[in-house]
Amino acid sequence: MKDLIYNALLSVVNRDYVLMDCPYHANLGDHLIWEGTLCALKRLPYKCLYTSSVEYWQEDKIKDGDLILICGGGNFGDVWPRHQELRRLLMERYPNSTFVHLPQTMRYSDEVTLRSDIDLFSQNKERVVIMLRDQRSYDFAKEHFSDNNIMLVPDMAFAMDIPNIYLSSPQTERVVYIRRRDHELSENADQLVPSDVPVRDWPTYESLPLVRHLVYVVGGPIRHLLPRRYYCSYMDWAYKHILHPYYIRAAYSFIVKFDKVYTTRLHAGLLAHFLGKDVIIVDNNYGKMRAVWDTWIKDSRD
Repeated sequence: MKDLIYNALLSVVNRDYVLMDCPYHANLGDHLIWEGTLCALKRLPYKCLYTSSVEYWQEDKIKDGDLILICGGGNFGDVWPRHQELRRLLMERYPNSTFVHLPQTMRYSDEVTLRSDIDLFSQNKERVVIMLRDQRSYDFAKEHFSDNNIMLVPDMAFAMDIPNIYLSSPQTERVVYIRRRDHELSENADQLVPSDVPVRDWPTYESLPLVRHLVYVVGGPIRHLLPRRYYCSYMDWAYKHILHPYYIRAAYSFIVKFDKVYTTRLHAGLLAHFLGKDVIIVDNNYGKMRAVWDTWIKDSRD
């Protein structure tokens, strides 16, 4: 999987780059994607010029003509609109840039939005690369975004370098049901899990960690007393050097405690799979998890 990701990146990343739409939030799954992205990009002979998120990016940090990489995930389309809005905005602001959308699930429920995006992306044609992380999304993109460079590439979390300490964890015989709480939760999800299994979510959603509060407390004076660019730069630094490493450790420390994992969260399932756990996926409401699982892991079961 790492080689598939590396070879895909090698074919389209040919100079220093900008990395956008990094997850400045508490979803540990998105941080696993970011971590895999960093691990894969380290293998390339190029450097990152600038890193930021949908909330804190600064227009003058990016030059028209830069190579812009956009973090992967499950937000290409209209399921999580603000991330798609960022894509549109970047393409409009930097018309001479090349855009590489790292592996995504593509999902549209609104035909008007789909047609609008097809028109925008087709205007850029060869300067837009769209990587899809499952066969179903790839087939959909090949049909509707045929003017662009469409690639089937594993989710970036597959590129993570997993510390040996977590690979050699003792058996616990503990079971957990990791249940998401947002609008992607399937109506019948709970019916697929034994009623006596303890229910959890990512721990950072159950209670925001102290380190996260400290980062925002320290940033308060910067935000209120200085121009916005200073606060944005501070948040870029804090997430890259403090919160992202913390969240990665939190994800490992959480999953490693269990031997069997029922999960409605894709990356909780992937991380558990990487760590050798027994994983039972409980699909979301439009089949995202099953699509990724069947494309790269196979032998999935609900």
